[in-house]
Amino acid sequence: MDDLFDDMLKSGPVNHGRHLQIVGSSRNDGPRADADFYPTPRIAITSLLNQEKFNGNIFEPACGAGHISKVLKEYNYTVISSDLVNRGYGDFFETFLTCNKRFDNIVTNPPFNLALEFINRAKTVSKEKIAFLLKTTFLESKERYYMFQDKIFPLSKVYQFSNRIRMGKGINDDGGSGGMIAFAWFIWDKNHIGSPTIHWIL
Repeated sequence: MDDLFDDMLKSGPVNHGRHLQIVGSSRNDGPRADADFYPTPRIAITSLLNQEKFNGNIFEPACGAGHISKVLKEYNYTVISSDLVNRGYGDFFETFLTCNKRFDNIVTNPPFNLALEFINRAKTVSKEKIAFLLKTTFLESKERYYMFQDKIFPLSKVYQFSNRIRMGKGINDDGGSGGMIAFAWFIWDKNHIGSPTIHWIL
């Protein structure tokens, strides 16, 4: 795995420099973006990184146009990025659901309709922590309830945004406020012992 990781770093990111329009909407009553592509505002990422630290490299398996990956690199993390769709940014392109590469940590804003599948796959390929940006309502449902009871790779923290961030078409760099959907960062930590805790992001 270390050789594979080194090869990815040497090859550099695939970035054709094309302009990408931010599309989609966080509204429940609008059409869904292609492949669930809702770019993550910078404020959502910096808010996490100002509170949560990661040891080792970070894999972003739904990198889109690099909104999360670029901020992670600004914070001096070693980042590998991939996506099923080439949107002009990424180290390689394949579905995360069959990924068998190993990484220290995974940080992503997954396609919501595949979020549970992404979490289950992340638990098999991450060595340390997993951080997913998800709707707060992801806490609901019986199927997810059983996933949250996992003690091998347990949920450790939930960072709830006090103000609703906006993702999708027309967002400013800071994401603004007044979104239609409540979001939170869900953190799984393989070394965590005990019940998860909740924290608020102002």
